Amino acid sequence: MPDQPLSNTSSSHLAAEAFAALPPIMQARLIQSQRVILIANNPSIDTAILKTLLQPTDMLVLFNDFIHADFFAHHPLAKYLPKLLFFRQIGDSKLHFGLPPRSNNVTAILDMTKQAPLGILFGNAAYQFPMPCDDPNPADDSITAANRVLEIPEPLEKLIHSDKHCAVLSEQHKVVADYPIFTDIHSSAPTSGFLLGAVLDN
Repeated sequence: MPDQPLSNTSSSHLAAEAFAALPPIMQARLIQSQRVILIANNPSIDTAILKTLLQPTDMLVLFNDFIHADFFAHHPLAKYLPKLLFFRQIGDSKLHFGLPPRSNNVTAILDMTKQAPLGILFGNAAYQFPMPCDDPNPADDSITAANRVLEIPEPLEKLIHSDKHCAVLSEQHKVVADYPIFTDIHSSAPTSGFLLGAVLDN
């Protein structure tokens, strides 16, 4: 049997590494789903659009402090779709967009866990249950009293510590090896959507 071309072999290895980066519960759902829909945090996306778009065989990807949390947790179709939530760390801090102590959708996430398979990806570093005082640069993205939640309920804490449901994805994963990163520029890295899109495209 002739050897595979090098490019095909490399592509196959890259696809395997991208697949392995996902939480195991999402690996299984990815194989079963006919479409993966990445929902950007774009205010032009409204629930009327989502109602016409979503199908029972879809898998959803939501980012950081995701929009329409109640829709995804309670809509008759959306609540039953498997979901991958991606939370990104804020610069060099221990804080993550979308989880305490930042603005977050903890209640909606808990509701999601009761309806359908849920996976969580963290960008670069696992969630560390920080306090606002752990932010080395609080003026860069201030936390307001109106949107501050300082605790994660025990069921969600268990999920975050579960190897089945949770994983960490490096923003320097091989799928984005060609992405230009400048160490002297704050947050010079692939965006959440670009990174997840590249992983899921392989």
